[in-house]
Amino acid sequence: MKRLIIAEKPDMARAFASYLFSDNYTKGNGCLISGDTTITWAFGHMLKNAMPGDYGEEFKSWNTYPIFPKEWLMKVDANCVKQFKVIQELLQSADEVIHGGDPDREGQLLIDEILTYCDYKGPIKRVLANAKDNDSLARAFNNLEDNKKYYNLYQSGLCRSQADWLIGMNLTRLYTHRSKSFGHRESFRVGRVKTPTLALIVQREHEIKNFTSIKHYSLQGTFEQNHLSFNAKHILSETLKQSCDANGYLTDRALLDGLLLKLQDQPAIVKNVNYSEGETEPPLPHSLDTLQVEANSVYGYSPKQVLELTQSLYEKAHVSYPRSDCNYIPTSQHDDASKILGTIRNSIELPSIDSLLDSSQQSKAFNDKKITAHHAIIPTSVLPKSLTSEEKNIYELIALRYLIQFMPPEKWNKVEYTIGIADEEFKGSGKEIVSPGFKIVLAKTKKQDEDEIDSDSTNSILPSLKEGDTPKVSKISVNESKTKPPKRFTEGTLIKAMANIYQFIPKDEPLREKLKELKGIGTPATRDTIIAELLSTNSNGNPCLPLVSKKGKELLPTAWGEQYIKIMDADLTTPLSTAIMESYLAKVESGEYSLHEYINILKEMISSIIKKVESQIFPFPTDYVEGELISCPICKEGQLLKKKAKNENRFFYVCSDPNCHHPVTLKKVFYKDSPKGPVIHLCDACQVVTTACKGPYGDYYHCPSCHANYSAEGNKKKPINK
Repeated sequence: MKRLIIAEKPDMARAFASYLFSDNYTKGNGCLISGDTTITWAFGHMLKNAMPGDYGEEFKSWNTYPIFPKEWLMKVDANCVKQFKVIQELLQSADEVIHGGDPDREGQLLIDEILTYCDYKGPIKRVLANAKDNDSLARAFNNLEDNKKYYNLYQSGLCRSQADWLIGMNLTRLYTHRSKSFGHRESFRVGRVKTPTLALIVQREHEIKNFTSIKHYSLQGTFEQNHLSFNAKHILSETLKQSCDANGYLTDRALLDGLLLKLQDQPAIVKNVNYSEGETEPPLPHSLDTLQVEANSVYGYSPKQVLELTQSLYEKAHVSYPRSDCNYIPTSQHDDASKILGTIRNSIELPSIDSLLDSSQQSKAFNDKKITAHHAIIPTSVLPKSLTSEEKNIYELIALRYLIQFMPPEKWNKVEYTIGIADEEFKGSGKEIVSPGFKIVLAKTKKQDEDEIDSDSTNSILPSLKEGDTPKVSKISVNESKTKPPKRFTEGTLIKAMANIYQFIPKDEPLREKLKELKGIGTPATRDTIIAELLSTNSNGNPCLPLVSKKGKELLPTAWGEQYIKIMDADLTTPLSTAIMESYLAKVESGEYSLHEYINILKEMISSIIKKVESQIFPFPTDYVEGELISCPICKEGQLLKKKAKNENRFFYVCSDPNCHHPVTLKKVFYKDSPKGPVIHLCDACQVVTTACKGPYGDYYHCPSCHANYSAEGNKKKPINK
């Protein structure tokens, strides 16, 4: 029986061959052969959705929409034609196929769409290889499954592909065509995930710009007992709470200054004390998004860079599959722990942890119920060699998160206490680390967020207190604080926001809890690309204005990005509608919805948006010179807006203030359009705006004040007939 294995990429095909054939194979044309088994490979997505023009001449124009294909056309990527023919020929003689795509939605799709396109009818098995080391490959090939089990996953991938095409093609055409009628030059790049992601950045910037800092006040007491000093924070009485603002802040310092007088020279007494012991479990192993967030925070790496580095480690067989949205490990892989831990210890410089490391320990990370199509990103038993410094950093983040699953938790003692002075109360706490446990090895990468620290009430010591104690009152003072604006997104925190999109849905939204179960908008494999596209100055080989810019690590919307979101239909910018579409994809994957039902829902949404946008009045574009609005040279208050001439395919500029007129002619002034913006000519003598005129010897500019004339040749001002 002739068996054909189709891997997603050449490197995985070589890994399959090395494991199955022990490197005892021959190289054929685009394949590796041993006996009756042949291994070939794809180059990722070898098939692409056809362009609108392929569905008919009438769809070549950008003015034509909507485009809803009845039968979807696929085309072989021009760069993959040779290898695709190899796969086609091998399929003709294959008695059985083993689907070797990556263990996720896209991996399922790209091999299944090849088999569908080639009309292969024979039996198909599925191999799910989460890593390239021999232990992982043995587990995968020993557990082959019928590919029919993953039919819904394939349908979900197909839905995602067709949805992105329908939204991208139709709405990009719609907005670009309609916007040109209002003077816009820039093409709109509309995306199912891209647009709401940009909206998050724009909304955050609006929150920052509109933020007003509020001064607020609180009392802090410093106490002493047994030569040990500790703090406690005053708890507002019900009377004082009535004087707080809507956010619960006390903004009138005088109220606390008066309270200080009341507390002066009054004794303190401990009213209640609660001692407790506790422990902190180690964080779970990394998924791609948590790895991207940490690597961005610790090393400043972009999400795209993190994926590329993790992919490189995967291809070198040092870590498992990188495009994972899962933080758990199958229990069947616990037996690999001893070998993997040995590899980590030989790869990373670690403190002395022999007494803390226990390979037989099974943390909460080992949970079969939490496993999706893939598991957490973990190291393999293959010893890393010849890694770049960046690869070493990423490997260490992955390896340490795995290693700490076999270490004890951090253990601590804590005391919480209430101290009374007169009829006022102060509360505080103290915490003492009994045993750092796993945190010994995380010190190098862990950064504590200053926002997590409450220095007013939490002490790094453990005061020894009991009810009835009368500690000395060392000082009671008024603390002044200011509310802080929300922080701009970084690439890392934006990845986290995309993965936890439910947090940006109003709490009273009925679907919020349901959306919490989803994995956010986009996928681990695409979120870095979405962010890169927002920052890009190139679209399909053509220059374009970026929608987002970077200031240090911070992401800011550009002027074009702000305008883009202002124009977009709300259904495209809200995370809610995008997350709902993601929930439909999840239902297709679970079999609750069919491909046909999903696409019909999408078509209805697109048709509704087209109807609304066709009647929408777009704001006229504001052109920018080095990022600044172009001010009117006459009134100095308005901005020059670009408009389209009626019944003519040309544009002009006019002041946004309808009451602005030329100081001499008292007429409305219109400015010619040029590739650099409005053409503004000022008289050398009068410094008033000149008027564009046509004469027998060509165009010229006339000053209505001193009547000087200027040549318009080459856009250079030359006095003539003065």
